[in-house]
Amino acid sequence: MRTTPPRIAYLIADPQLCGGVAVVCQHANRLARRGFDVCIVSTAGADRIDWFPDLRVPVVPLSRLPRGIDAGVATWWETAWELRRLEIPRKCYFVQSDETRFYDSGRCERILARESYRLGYEFLTEARWIQEWLKAEFGQEARLVPNGIDLEIFREADPIVPRGGRPRILIEGPADMPSKGIADAFAAARGLGAEIWYVNYRGEPDPSWRPDRCFSRVPMEGMRRIYSSCDILLKMSRVEGVSGPPLEMMACGGTCVVARATGTDEAVRDGRNALVVEPGDVAGASRALRRLIADPALRRALAAAGQETVRRMDWERSIDLLEEFFLAAPAPPPRGGGAAAGLLAEREAAMAEICVRLKAHRAEIDTLRHELNALRLSKGWRIASALLEARRSPAALLRLPARVASIAWKKPPRRPA
Repeated sequence: MRTTPPRIAYLIADPQLCGGVAVVCQHANRLARRGFDVCIVSTAGADRIDWFPDLRVPVVPLSRLPRGIDAGVATWWETAWELRRLEIPRKCYFVQSDETRFYDSGRCERILARESYRLGYEFLTEARWIQEWLKAEFGQEARLVPNGIDLEIFREADPIVPRGGRPRILIEGPADMPSKGIADAFAAARGLGAEIWYVNYRGEPDPSWRPDRCFSRVPMEGMRRIYSSCDILLKMSRVEGVSGPPLEMMACGGTCVVARATGTDEAVRDGRNALVVEPGDVAGASRALRRLIADPALRRALAAAGQETVRRMDWERSIDLLEEFFLAAPAPPPRGGGAAAGLLAEREAAMAEICVRLKAHRAEIDTLRHELNALRLSKGWRIASALLEARRSPAALLRLPARVASIAWKKPPRRPA
């Protein structure tokens, strides 16, 4: 066992506002408080995470990776392949979900994600189901480091609007991820006479959802006021590692209706601290909401049990396990024959190269998308569009001189960020 803490780099991709990156920030912050030299390295080139409260470790782009790192920790399949290319003596992989499920069958990303779980790293995970899955599917022994709930961030707070009028249902999650079940949640909550609030992190909400209030990219500290304003959180995800929002809602004194997904049973218990429905069961979710709306005593009982649940989810006990892991001697690499090991190394190197090229192609596509958007906003494009429309419509032809003059003299619309 080491007597001095190792220097650790957690690798993330884009530091977007999401539960996975929040857990990495908790690891890094709490290890740093215990004397570890920790940094967060963004393979997307970011140098800050502005939405996580009181982050006390540096965030650096991969191009400025500090020297002398003892242990690198991949936290997403793409970062696992990036880590393979780095000269870091100890390579670890913190797996937070089965990330193949985020992609359709046949997509190269799905294949690369699956192959990343075969890499000869030391594995960590946050959930028992992931630990068991890694062992059964890939023969990987993963150290379990359960997530906690930060009760300094998530606690009852002054509500934006006090509870007590119409029942208020909260729906939370990115609009552009179908696996989060946002459309199912709105369908289940509709027609109950309740006020619906929605917190969106990414993507454009469907116009048919029509929430009473909509919030976008709320920093973590701001979420407690939203949770404290709502009676029920409805979470209809079909894919999760460990679902954080139901536990955050419990910490803020609310009640939850949750779809059964991998990771749900890590802390959520049907009829004890929440109501659980089957994934995609819109009618079942609607019945559960009606039951809670009609029975305030049940809401109070589930909320009280939920607060007891989160009080037991202490981050410091989990960081004890994490500290023990990093201070222990690295696990020996898996054994293999010389020829077989050489072929495996060649295969992994080829996949790492594919991952690099995929990342480069995505960057090129993003650049082309921005250039196309700029072109569409230009005067030339808009005049050409007016001419094309005039060729197809006599009415548009009559309006053409005025329309061209208007385009020529007006400033072009602002380019979206």
